[in-house]
Amino acid sequence: TVRRRLAATFGCDAEEMAITRNASEALQIAQLGLDLKPGDEVLTTDQDYGRMLTTWEQRVRRDGIKLTKVSFPVPPPSMDFLLQMFEKAITPRTRVIHFCHITNLTGQIFPVRDICRMARARGIKTIVDGAHAFAHFPYVGRELECDYYGTSLHKWLTAPVGTGFLYVRRENIAGLWPMQPAAASQAN
Repeated sequence: TVRRRLAATFGCDAEEMAITRNASEALQIAQLGLDLKPGDEVLTTDQDYGRMLTTWEQRVRRDGIKLTKVSFPVPPPSMDFLLQMFEKAITPRTRVIHFCHITNLTGQIFPVRDICRMARARGIKTIVDGAHAFAHFPYVGRELECDYYGTSLHKWLTAPVGTGFLYVRRENIAGLWPMQPAAASQAN
């Protein structure tokens, strides 16, 4: 019941949502659950949340991926600047763009849908850190067009600490390795 109501509030199907302990756990499921090979590149910013950067840095050490952190001025000249910043940083090895909906350091809001559309057109997955966005201002999850979206529920919904969710676009569910493995018969 809770998952169905959260999914309706976010704007997705209940099957695309997993309830987690917080945004960090939600995002780490996506970060650690993606199949990435040595040399595959992840783009992020130098203003992303520390735990998310540390998780990618572990994948650099463990899996030999490349992590590229782009910098941007605060305030940026425009929202289009933030889109172009990622677009210019893409290489043939870029597989993932991970960014905050709203950064925790400066409150910078990103043009999520534009970045996600640009990435999808290039076959690049998007992971959006929504820890500071969900229920802070109105938007509908499916309109963001991201592949993965993680958030905490205690910030703007005043839910208990230790609650969050991960949205996974339906087409990505089967290919995401969970942090808590299930039997193969439960995979779908």
